[in-house]
Amino acid sequence: MTDYPTLDDHSGTVRLASRLAGAVWGLLVGDAVGVPYEFGLPRPADEVRFGEPGGPWRQPAGTWSDDGALTLALLDSLLHGGPDGGPAFDLDDQGRRFRAWRDRGAYTPDGDGRFDVGATTFRALQRLDEGAAAADAGPAGEDSCGNGSLMRVLPLALVHRDDEPAQLIGRAHLASRVTHGHPRCQAACAVYCLAVVGLLRGLEPEAALASALAECERVYASEPGLENHAGALAELRGFGGRSGGGFVLDSFWSAWDAFAGAADYADAVRRAVAYGNDTDTTAAIAGGLAGARWGWDGIPLDWRRGMRGREVATPLVDGLVATAGARTSTLSPLRVDLLDLSGTSLDGTGRVGITFLPGKKRDGHSGAHWRDLDADLATLHGLGVDALFLLVEDHELAWCRVAELPAVMAAQGPELVRFPVHDPETPLDPVAYRRAVVGLVDRVRAGGFVAIACRGGIDRSGMTAACVYRELGLGFDEAVRRTQAARHGSITRAGEQALVRAWPPAEPL
Repeated sequence: MTDYPTLDDHSGTVRLASRLAGAVWGLLVGDAVGVPYEFGLPRPADEVRFGEPGGPWRQPAGTWSDDGALTLALLDSLLHGGPDGGPAFDLDDQGRRFRAWRDRGAYTPDGDGRFDVGATTFRALQRLDEGAAAADAGPAGEDSCGNGSLMRVLPLALVHRDDEPAQLIGRAHLASRVTHGHPRCQAACAVYCLAVVGLLRGLEPEAALASALAECERVYASEPGLENHAGALAELRGFGGRSGGGFVLDSFWSAWDAFAGAADYADAVRRAVAYGNDTDTTAAIAGGLAGARWGWDGIPLDWRRGMRGREVATPLVDGLVATAGARTSTLSPLRVDLLDLSGTSLDGTGRVGITFLPGKKRDGHSGAHWRDLDADLATLHGLGVDALFLLVEDHELAWCRVAELPAVMAAQGPELVRFPVHDPETPLDPVAYRRAVVGLVDRVRAGGFVAIACRGGIDRSGMTAACVYRELGLGFDEAVRRTQAARHGSITRAGEQALVRAWPPAEPL
């Protein structure tokens, strides 16, 4: 897990965003780690690797299976299943989305993910095909206690994290019934959801589980008609098996123990896969728990970036994160505010604009951000940006959880041009800074499109934009006016204004 400075530790929004995104990506990554090992024998955890190719399903490395796909289908339904495309808890919509994934590969990278649900889910989908109501689709017999509903119920806890316990328990029961109607499955889903909510709130695993079990016990004892669920909860409490098998109680405890005894996210997933048997599901369940505890930051960078299908999952994760109040790349696309170059020597050549740090995940001038680097870079490409003139220092990249930006941009562009300036100060070497500004102007004169960026796109970016105007011969007042017209609130600090006013900086003696 990466330790970041305390710059944004005060932001509950950013912390919650990390845990919400971490839970979904944690499940998807865990699923992808486990797929190649499914139906294998137990193995030492330190032999488990992300990105192992093939396996029994011959899936491309880094691809989730039905576990991840049905999880995304449920998340999509909870966020967009209402009649107006907004949030809703609608079982029939959940059933429709489960069938759509099966029929179209709607939640699978390139449509080539595995569709091999368990026997109980298979029967439930058949019943949905025959017109059964989603609430009645899941078989409820003693032979129908697989882990299908447990493997996909995580989004319910994330979207409905503020529900009262009794309400969340009721919804967990209903969500389980779409594919698994037995009280054992419903009770396991309820305990899992309540435990995830506890982890989102910062409880340690032992406390989160104890609270979840106690809440379920209280509700089952106090509400009529839940006697079978009370018996199922007692079975869950007393179950001793840990084989990574497909029986719901075994899956719950195998995943929970792999998570609760782990040192970090990767350890939790490796421990889950090490059981053997139904490795993708065990690792998906444990990965969701681990992501909720350690957050998005806890998932190894190469595991996250090695996942296929990020473009499928990112908009759904963004929709979830937005419920915490964070701005995302999907709902708030990266904006580049163009400078007015009319009447200058650059009029009719290229373009120059101001933006902020792509992919940042922290508080900013416009609130808390939880952005996706790949989506933001795709926006820059779409706008025609040739180069990003970046003014942030390396430690700021770490603060903003985007330390990989230089490597990613080197691989996929746009070109990255860096001139780090310590915030809130002005350049330590004004002459070198002027050379960098002249180079920026030359790029634009040659027809390029340069986006100037710092963390928030206000102070250092505004200073640089004003210096571009001064280099083009505009006076101080006009340079500031045009900069502020493009980017409201910029170039207000005295030191920045002094640098712009004294442009060009004197050569050293």
